[in-house]
Amino acid sequence: MSDTALRLGKRIRSLRVSEKISQEELAFKAGISTTYLGQIERAEKSPTVEMLEKISKALDISLYELFSFDESISASIGKINAQLSPMSDKELSEVLKVIKNIKAFKSI
Repeated sequence: MSDTALRLGKRIRSLRVSEKISQEELAFKAGISTTYLGQIERAEKSPTVEMLEKISKALDISLYELFSFDESISASIGKINAQLSPMSDKELSEVLKVIKNIKAFKSI
């Protein structure tokens, strides 16, 4: 398989593991078989765009994020997500305000 297929499969697996989702859970959410998902993760099969869309929706990310192969960013996003997931809507709103303030400050 191509380097892109290998990286994509690794990315899907990494996202799934960081979300603490089993292959069975992700396959069910995406409406595909566990066998097929495993083949995609191992780069044995090349999924269609429609299949990638189903997988990204099941992971609750955009297709753009699915193809973001920068490992350092992926690791950071996983750590941030782990910190944010137990927060309430109010707490998440406050965190978003802080992020926006940081971005505004950086652009000055």
